[in-house]
Amino acid sequence: MKKIGFLLIISLLLITHSFSQGYMYNRGLVSLSIGLSIPSYGFGNNDGINLSSYAKLGTTISGEVSYFSSKHVGFGFILNYNVNPIDDDKLANAYRIQSPAFIDIDVTSKPFSDIAGVAGFIFDMPFNDYVSFTVRMMGGLRNVYKPSVLIQTKTIYTSIDYYETHTNDVVFAFLFGFGVKYAINDIMNVHFNSSYMGSMLELDYMRNKREVNQEAHLGALSLLFGASYAF
Repeated sequence: MKKIGFLLIISLLLITHSFSQGYMYNRGLVSLSIGLSIPSYGFGNNDGINLSSYAKLGTTISGEVSYFSSKHVGFGFILNYNVNPIDDDKLANAYRIQSPAFIDIDVTSKPFSDIAGVAGFIFDMPFNDYVSFTVRMMGGLRNVYKPSVLIQTKTIYTSIDYYETHTNDVVFAFLFGFGVKYAINDIMNVHFNSSYMGSMLELDYMRNKREVNQEAHLGALSLLFGASYAF
């Protein structure tokens, strides 16, 4: 029995050692991802008549360069681009709620967009030889573009147009994310990442020659698929 117990312990140690040695550890990775951008928090919350409240599901494109100083800890830089269209029907309904006298409302809008550069730490936790889980904690700058919009309304007696000017704001952004990657071979990985990027905005624009100052938390949840090349 003692011999069997000793052999079992040795076997477990050898298996653990083989997993540690077998994991395909890449010091440098270049990644490209594409997926969905889901408005969240104060972005797309369908409240009031602010344009940001009616952003809807959009697209995210992301590029990343990372370098790992060990098997588990690395440093990365992400360049991220989001595009989120406006839900014109919901915005029109918001104006209808503001004034039931409107009998017809037509909205012409362009999408919200933002580009961000964030940098920070990546933690890599291998599950086996080929699969690992990742956690990202990053911060940086984000340039947010608020588009112009034209709302054309009609009542029984007259018509009124509401026009909002476009503007942009450069703000601090934080990113927190989880992911899983699979090593196809020594130089190629495929991955799925989910991340949340948030920023506090202060947008100054004109609505029918009246100045509007809007503060909002712009949040976007990204669900991304992509591939990485090791160097």
